[in-house]
Amino acid sequence: MLAKPKKIGNVEIKNRFVRSATYEGMATEKGEITDNLINFYKTLSEGGCGLIITSYAFVQQNGRAQNKQIAVYHDSFIPGLRKIADTVHKNGEGCKTALQIVHAGRQSHHVKETIAPSAIMEGFMNIIPKEMSRDDIEETVEAFAQAARRTKEAGFDAVQLHGAHGYLISEFLSPYTNKRTDEYGGNTDNRIRFVENICKKSRELVGDDFPILIKMNCDDFLEGGITLEESKKITKLLSDIGFDAIEISSCMWETVKRKKKDIGWRPTFIPESRMAIGSVNEAAYHLPYAREIKKEIDIPLILVGGINSIDLVEEILENGDADFVSFSRPLIREPNLPNRWIKGIGSALVECEYCNNCVLTLAKEGLHCTKKEES
Repeated sequence: MLAKPKKIGNVEIKNRFVRSATYEGMATEKGEITDNLINFYKTLSEGGCGLIITSYAFVQQNGRAQNKQIAVYHDSFIPGLRKIADTVHKNGEGCKTALQIVHAGRQSHHVKETIAPSAIMEGFMNIIPKEMSRDDIEETVEAFAQAARRTKEAGFDAVQLHGAHGYLISEFLSPYTNKRTDEYGGNTDNRIRFVENICKKSRELVGDDFPILIKMNCDDFLEGGITLEESKKITKLLSDIGFDAIEISSCMWETVKRKKKDIGWRPTFIPESRMAIGSVNEAAYHLPYAREIKKEIDIPLILVGGINSIDLVEEILENGDADFVSFSRPLIREPNLPNRWIKGIGSALVECEYCNNCVLTLAKEGLHCTKKEES
């Protein structure tokens, strides 16, 4: 099943192996593409993935999440972004690529004043954001749509909205962070209005044949946040709105700070990545959510999180629990993993130890696996 092609929208993906968006820390201070990034994606594309989703590119300067993060807020970034798309297409033997786009909202830890649906303190950095006005909302919707247009013009095969992990779209979707009393807050229909408007405006600019994907939380793991029942409602609505695929993940940054001792997994440096898969945590920790969400939607579901063996991959795909499987840390350790598994070479297990030490390399050296170097 892993080797079988499947379409997302009108774009055929050569296999079911997706590289999930992962921050590399290799752009310039302004967000420009570097040779290190080009080489990084060349290696990834040679590894056999059907679809590579880049790290998150910020759509507005006030929505930047990280230093050395890719930018897509101006047309001047299109030529650099095109180098990534061209590199993947040249070296990936049919590999497709999507640019992930984001506004970090109240988790914009590299800006002076953050914005959010509501002025709810961000519990990781203890920052109170500015509540967005309607003008702010319309401006940001336009920024996302223009970023989607730039993604297409840069030669990418699709775009993915980052609606997970407590960033701005996630903040609108979640009742934990969205306390608005206007048409953008309250019930589920109102809380999806922001991302619905982004999808509709983007569709006007990129057309019907350019896939628009979204990544969203299936559970915030915070009291008063998104739970499975709520995520089932949201994914059904997103499917009906016109998204072409949904990738599910979980947690916000403050989940790490507030809940690290009582929700069943060790402290982690990034909210979506559990440590020590197979000992402290169950493998494929989002799988129970995928089984339920898959029943609600008519578009492909992408499953990420702790998928550590080809046997597990085949079980997931054969059972129809997801249409694609998505990997982040295993591909940092082993970029050639898709080729190895599809060709039946070596172990049925990933080499990744799920230690999260790769995250410690970001600030100075860019993303890489320290354990691989030690071995």
